[in-house]
Amino acid sequence: MIILFVYDLLHVLGRTALVPLRSITFSSLLIAFVVVSILVASGVTDGLDTSIFNAITGSRTYSMDLIMVGITTTSDIFPIYFSPLLITAFILIVRKGSRRIGAVLMLVILVTALASLQLKNIVYRDRPDYEFKVEGLEYKVELDTIAVNSSSYPSGHASWSAAFSLVMSYMLREKRIGRMSIGMLLWLYPILISFSRVYVGAHYPMDGVGGMLLGLIIGNFMARIFRLHQPS
Repeated sequence: MIILFVYDLLHVLGRTALVPLRSITFSSLLIAFVVVSILVASGVTDGLDTSIFNAITGSRTYSMDLIMVGITTTSDIFPIYFSPLLITAFILIVRKGSRRIGAVLMLVILVTALASLQLKNIVYRDRPDYEFKVEGLEYKVELDTIAVNSSSYPSGHASWSAAFSLVMSYMLREKRIGRMSIGMLLWLYPILISFSRVYVGAHYPMDGVGGMLLGLIIGNFMARIFRLHQPS
């Protein structure tokens, strides 16, 4: 039942990546983000967040540690010259025929990063008191965050990975792998990133939810402002 629901949701997102700013869908995203932010700021979600966080971090295995580190690292934007997301945007910019969408993608990622950083100062929340270590692997969670002492909410990685997926899913909405839409598959990326951020102990689950909502809002707003949906 849950699998079918997720499949249907991804299918819809894959077909309708961008939504009008005056639509019910966009308004719902705004309302959802405000509600989640208020709940997190008031501490209402602390109990649920802690329970889910403990369940995820308490079921670690060495192989999953390596997989989650690999997944979460793909969404790093620092250092800029080694960021898969920014490199993708740069490649699109230099390629003839995709420069416009590449420029919009670059702006969307950077604006989302700045917005998430500012919101961290508004809704301040301590990061989980958890030390993630993997034997034989030199990886420190604090090195991939915008600021070591920054707030946990919202997750920056979740926000800009969602914004990235929104723009890319729109660009690739007609592409398919067999019967599966590539645009649809791309929506799995911010979900995996959000889960990985909890797994490595950098965030609570609601940080990821808020981050993804923020990314969708800014991604849609920027794409509409620069008329990405209209022919060049």
